[in-house]
Amino acid sequence: MPIDVVWGTGSGRTELGAFDAALSDANVHNYNLVELSSIVPEGATVERVGALDSGRWTTGDLVAVVLASRTSSTPGERVAAGLGWALAEEGGVFVENDAPTAAACERLLDANLADARSIRDWHWTGESERQVVEGVVGDAGAGAAVVAAVFHPISGGYRDDNR
Repeated sequence: MPIDVVWGTGSGRTELGAFDAALSDANVHNYNLVELSSIVPEGATVERVGALDSGRWTTGDLVAVVLASRTSSTPGERVAAGLGWALAEEGGVFVENDAPTAAACERLLDANLADARSIRDWHWTGESERQVVEGVVGDAGAGAAVVAAVFHPISGGYRDDNR
C-alpha cells in the first residue's frame, strides 16, 4: 500500500478559509478526509510527494489520512504542522504535531517518535523521518499549514491509472 505525504500552506479571510487553501495547496481539498490514528500497515511504503496527483479519486470521495494542521488569525504569527514516521517489519507509526515554528514542531515530532518507537517491540528498519511545513499569517486574514499522509486503499474507490 502506498502512502503519500503531502503538505501545503494557505491564507484566507478566516481560519477555515486558510485551512481550505492549505488543503488546496496539497491538492486534497476536494475530498472528504477521514482521519486515521497513526499506525502504518505492514508492507506499506511512505513517499513525500508534496501535492497529491490529480485524478486518483473522484470529487467527494472518502480519503483516509493522518493529518497535522495549525491555523491562526494573528497577523505575523507563524504556523507550522508536521508528520513524523518510522517503519518496521511489523508496520510503522506516524506522529502528528503542530507548533508556532518549524523548529518547535520538529522537536515535538522527534520526541513523540522516540516515545512511539520505545513502547513497541518491533524490528525498526531505519531512521525516523519527518515532513514539516511553516507559513506566516498575513495582515488581512488568517493562515494555515497542513501535512497529511494519504493512504491509498488496496481496492475500491481508487483508480490505479498512475501507478
